[in-house]
Amino acid sequence: MGQYEHTLDSKGRVVLPPDFREVLGPRGYVVRLGERLGLWDEREYSMVAQRWQEHRTTGHLDAVTFRKLLSETQRVKLDSAGRITINKSLLDGFDLGQPVVLSGSLNRIEIWPQELYHSVHDSAQAAANVSAALDRIGL
Repeated sequence: MGQYEHTLDSKGRVVLPPDFREVLGPRGYVVRLGERLGLWDEREYSMVAQRWQEHRTTGHLDAVTFRKLLSETQRVKLDSAGRITINKSLLDGFDLGQPVVLSGSLNRIEIWPQELYHSVHDSAQAAANVSAALDRIGL
């Protein structure tokens, strides 16, 4: 959980906050999720991949989408400076040298272009949606 802003350097590296490093461990998997990236630790990614396979087997996930998900997945390793390096092929829509938002999302870390993240999450509509959801679940 949490939200942090860091710069995506010219080599596609981003520093993970200490809390996220602790959760991720030495290796993880980055997956393209539309306009953002998802980052899972090895154990969680294994469960995600198993669910993809199950959905592929039952026909809920077509072959092209299944292959695209797998081809847009990268195994990453945390370096001694607490960074991961993301392949440029996954960084479409991200500007190297610009800030990104790292946001905790229960079982994964999401990496967003800063401007997109704030346009989605800092709106009055987003605040109203959160308020309404909290009311629905009694919090």
